[in-house]
Amino acid sequence: MQLLRLQNADQYAFDDVAEVAMDCHLAQSRRDEFYLVIGGRVGIVLNERTFIEPNGELFAQPWLRGGVRAEERLGIFENWLGRLEAAPNLSAATPVQAWQSFWNAFGPVIPIGPLAPTPFRPSWIYGHLPFSTNTQPETIIYRWEAFPTSRRIDRTTNPPTIAAETYASPASEAPFAPTGFAAVARFALPNLLPACFRWELQPAAGTPLECGASVPLYGQSGGGVEVKFVNLTQNRCPIADPIVLPAL
Repeated sequence: MQLLRLQNADQYAFDDVAEVAMDCHLAQSRRDEFYLVIGGRVGIVLNERTFIEPNGELFAQPWLRGGVRAEERLGIFENWLGRLEAAPNLSAATPVQAWQSFWNAFGPVIPIGPLAPTPFRPSWIYGHLPFSTNTQPETIIYRWEAFPTSRRIDRTTNPPTIAAETYASPASEAPFAPTGFAAVARFALPNLLPACFRWELQPAAGTPLECGASVPLYGQSGGGVEVKFVNLTQNRCPIADPIVLPAL
């Protein structure tokens, strides 16, 4: 599985694109190849070879480990990111557009005869965030990401902000996602990289949210509770560095 660095202009472009799942976007190149975009910074091409060859380099990276100072971690991460091969120019895609490529990537087989047609991908997922609510003055929300930097959370503004169309989960989910891979399974993420960086968010009271259960998708079990920030949201206090969870 090869990880590719999004070009700078594309990273900024995805800042304004709604997520398809927590920390995930889908993208398309000018050659009509489809990509999974993680954290708005890294792309993985989706084809029949995507997950056949395990990546043996990621877990060797110090930025993924606990016990590293925040500033040092960010520097190590940025150096690692800069060494990745650049992805082609990418634009946002929808799950319906990328469904065939997803099927090829997540279900590689060695055929012994003709294969059945790729299953039809519905234009919506039944039961996915079917309700709306508003936050209370004491509401705490968590978000799991694959990288120590977030392009959906802006800590440089006063107050800090959370981008519109950003997925997260209520605080009650934290005990059920104690590791990076547990978060991937719990929230049925297409991102197979462990979501090891957990952000604590305290949105302003009255913030509108969409909410519901995470249904099985992308080969993951789901079952967690999800929320989505509908609009650009102000946090009611500074946002601390993310908690670093073990991958396993």
